[in-house]
Amino acid sequence: MRAALLHAPGDLRIEEVPRPEPGPGDVLVQVELALTDGTDLKTYRRGHPLLLTESPARFGHEFCGLVDGRRVVAANSAPCGVCDGCTRGEQCRALVFLAGAYAEWLVVPERIVAVNLHDVPRGVVPEVAAMVEPLACCLRGVERAGIAAGDSVAILGAGPIGLMLAASVADAGGWPVIVGGRPERRALVEKFGAEVGDGRGADIVIEAAGREEAWSDAVELVRPGGTVVMFGGLPRDARPPVDAYRVHYEELTIRGSFHHTPRTVRAALVFLASGAYPWERLVTHRIGLDALPELLASPPDDLLKAAVVF
Repeated sequence: MRAALLHAPGDLRIEEVPRPEPGPGDVLVQVELALTDGTDLKTYRRGHPLLLTESPARFGHEFCGLVDGRRVVAANSAPCGVCDGCTRGEQCRALVFLAGAYAEWLVVPERIVAVNLHDVPRGVVPEVAAMVEPLACCLRGVERAGIAAGDSVAILGAGPIGLMLAASVADAGGWPVIVGGRPERRALVEKFGAEVGDGRGADIVIEAAGREEAWSDAVELVRPGGTVVMFGGLPRDARPPVDAYRVHYEELTIRGSFHHTPRTVRAALVFLASGAYPWERLVTHRIGLDALPELLASPPDDLLKAAVVF
């Protein structure tokens, strides 16, 4: 079969590889399509401390596929259920990860099958179903923010994650404001329940740009006594400057939000199936697998998500 293999940052190749063989409890999925996302782009450019542990590495994690004629989706990880994080109701400290969605076939490991492999609801198209993983992360980020009805919530970043966060905030009863972003992205803001603004004085600020300066901006924008959620991941060696005076004397709450849980994965699938927002508008390009390396090397200005179709 054909698959995308990342040999090193910036070195993505489409190669012929053996079709994977499922072990006991695993499920073999024929991939219909996979979606690009910001994590894939960052991984392509600089690697990833959790998703890439070998070279060359299978690549991609948002997908929709077929199992015995059934359309399915899976999240890209599953918790262990027994570690300190799991027993405390926090994020699992020993997640097992899934990568390799940019391929014709994919094996979903038994642990993920048990809690995070789901049939796609009738009427949900593959491009939308494949968004279950990033939307699940957004729903958990909103939970971490502790949004109450009427809270003003500034979101730094107008990409697919920023727009999904806006929809999630609006669904939780908050008032989302998107800060920044390209004009073509800001044009979608209202369709996802938000408005464009500067975000200054917001009750809650969610950083979703994944840049050091955005972490600093988030602390600058929130009101005294407010909450900042650091949603966008940075490299391990990043040391963004943060206004310590504001954090201490204005009693800010700063929280990280990483990844999803089985519960938010299930909630995300229901949210997608509801049709409450035009999720399909987040897919701006459709390409074949051979075009993936060029797309990641030089993303078009109007790219939100690309569907890689098999």
